[in-house]
Amino acid sequence: MKVYFLTINAFKALEAEAFFARSEAAVQKGIQLHVVKHDVQEILDSDLERVVRAKALTAYEHLRQPCVVEHGGLFFKSFPEPYRIPGTMGKVIWSAIGDRMCGLLRANDSRAAIARAILGYCDGRRIHLFRGETEGEVAERARGDYNNSNWDPIFVPQGSAETYAEMGPVKKATTSPSNRAWQQFLDRVAATDAAAQALSNR
Repeated sequence: MKVYFLTINAFKALEAEAFFARSEAAVQKGIQLHVVKHDVQEILDSDLERVVRAKALTAYEHLRQPCVVEHGGLFFKSFPEPYRIPGTMGKVIWSAIGDRMCGLLRANDSRAAIARAILGYCDGRRIHLFRGETEGEVAERARGDYNNSNWDPIFVPQGSAETYAEMGPVKKATTSPSNRAWQQFLDRVAATDAAAQALSNR
């Protein structure tokens, strides 16, 4: 089975490829990831699910075959739902102000945050969503160099003293919300394959 993943984000592509290379399920089931470099337009919306659904549909209309997209965000718990900025617009805000994003929190605000990622798989009939999230907190300032084009330098996952950018790709993989979403995707593929195999054996 080939899984087409549409993205122009080199870090997302590398992390997804590394996840598939390590995954026993992907190897055993012969599931291969193929990255398609295409800039899928994103709608401006505070709801992560709506962003991913729209993105998945746009990707399918471009590729004309089943494919996967991803969108994620860093949600500061001090801000009210549904916004919890930077949220779905983290990439835009980070590109504009960098680690000044840390200053959005006042001295007495909670620094708790959730890193979320959702994969959207469109098969031409339905859009299936797969979620991953990691609890943590916002650092006082940016730390580390890995993936410094996004908010990895300011997010410290629960149980760690390092930001994702300080960890690097291998250590980050153990708590990555994207990897957790990809694992859900592979679990669904494996379960669907097992069900189809059981039916064929009747």
